[in-house]
Amino acid sequence: MTPEQTYLRDMLETMIERAKEARQSSITDKENRAKEQQAFEDGRAMAYYEVVSTLLNQAEVFALSRDVFPMLDFDADKELL
Repeated sequence: MTPEQTYLRDMLETMIERAKEARQSSITDKENRAKEQQAFEDGRAMAYYEVVSTLLNQAEVFALSRDVFPMLDFDADKELL
């Protein structure tokens, strides 16, 4: 694997994990948050969704291999919305 592939794989994995964490934070403990804090958490989760879905869509355009990048099977719509 080239350094570029390793970098891209690690970044995709990191972004997906952070997106999952942001989504979980957005849906957990809503009733105990101020409206402003909840709006922030919701916006943060949506921003990660946008980043992850864009990265995954672009990976398809560039025909990246699922053998090298198994996280390309991640369904951002299903997991993050």
